[in-house]
Amino acid sequence: MQADAHIRLIGNARLPVDTLAFSEDCSSRLAKFAAENLVLYLGQSHAGFKLVTDPGLSAGTVKMNPTLMHSYGLHSNLSYAIAHQRKGIRLGPYIGISANFQPDKNKPFGKQSLFIRQLIEQAQSMGAICFAFRPQDVNFGQASIKGYTCQGYQWKKRLYPLPDVIYPRCHSGITQQAMRQKLSNRGVRFLNPPGIGKWGTYKALRFNSRLHDYLPYTCPINHPADLKAMLNKYSCVYLKPITGSQGKNIIRINHQPRGSGYEYQYRIQQRQIHGTAASLEKLVQDLRCLLNNRRYLVQQQIDLLHLDGCIMDLRVMVQKNRSGSWIITGKVFRIGEPGSITSNISGGGRAGKAQQMLEIFFAPTKVREILVQIDFLALETARTMETRLGPIGELGIDIGVDKNAMVWLIEANLKPARSIFNLLEDYETRILSVRRPIEYAFFMAGF
Repeated sequence: MQADAHIRLIGNARLPVDTLAFSEDCSSRLAKFAAENLVLYLGQSHAGFKLVTDPGLSAGTVKMNPTLMHSYGLHSNLSYAIAHQRKGIRLGPYIGISANFQPDKNKPFGKQSLFIRQLIEQAQSMGAICFAFRPQDVNFGQASIKGYTCQGYQWKKRLYPLPDVIYPRCHSGITQQAMRQKLSNRGVRFLNPPGIGKWGTYKALRFNSRLHDYLPYTCPINHPADLKAMLNKYSCVYLKPITGSQGKNIIRINHQPRGSGYEYQYRIQQRQIHGTAASLEKLVQDLRCLLNNRRYLVQQQIDLLHLDGCIMDLRVMVQKNRSGSWIITGKVFRIGEPGSITSNISGGGRAGKAQQMLEIFFAPTKVREILVQIDFLALETARTMETRLGPIGELGIDIGVDKNAMVWLIEANLKPARSIFNLLEDYETRILSVRRPIEYAFFMAGF
């Protein structure tokens, strides 16, 4: 159900807490409800109200007791979306953002604070109630959450009902299946499912035969013999933590010709580490500091495009829109720092426009063909992931292009960052990428 109106809510302390005063135009649309039977739905909470008409109110305005407003996380003089239901009206939607917290009044959610503030601003502009919260601040007994909203540049803590939709952006707590299940049982929906790691993602994508030619060969490492077999087959491979992100703890290994040993490279604490090993046993020993206590997979190296010696790949932001359909919000080349084995922005990389970068290497006709393949691969990956994991709102999909103009699927990320658009000074796409999860939350909540 699309939100069919917006109302401006104002507080009035003289109004009883069980009464709502509507302007005449609002009351006429609610005439089918008996005054004593009007139900107001707010997230997963609801309450019955008496409905009265106030001829002095300007069009599209509703008065509510401030105490009641505060208990539901509502603010006076803000506009909220409403949707009619059979027994009453819904206000919202309520959108919660689960995020990792830190004790800083200016940046309570660390590096994500700006992103979360922009989410809240976009939600408010559309008439939603949006807040960020720590997973431990969910109170199931009271069906409420202590959350943070942003007014201007100040963060305010308020109490909210359990929301219609949660946008998971933290790395613990809310990602645990038990907590998700408890919230789902209360009617809360999630914009994205939990991550399944690189190996789980690879297996999910292998189910789609249309993607086989785009997937570099990949397998988990259960024994050094698995690594040896891959090096014998491909000579150069990447080792990636199954649950890693931001290019951390990735290792490149090159098997030297004629059995002369191995070269390896990885990054740790902003330093590029290079080494050699004469045997597989020595190689495993040298890499023990990274391999211990982590599950890795091994993947064939793709001969990706390089610009001035810097490795390149594409980050494609694929998101659901207001109608719940997949759409490509933007695609940008990530260009790694000199000597790096990855292109990650967090590791010092830079950005370039997709078409402009491709035109450095290929003729215009070939560039158009590559871009069509990239769009197909990104959207097909999103649809395939969704068939395996359930509803998904957005993915950051990493796609490589090799020197022969072949397109490869590198990774699909359920918690994509947006900083790459800032590097291009493409602030319009950045804000669009922020707005789209809010739009999809409206769709999920039935507004």
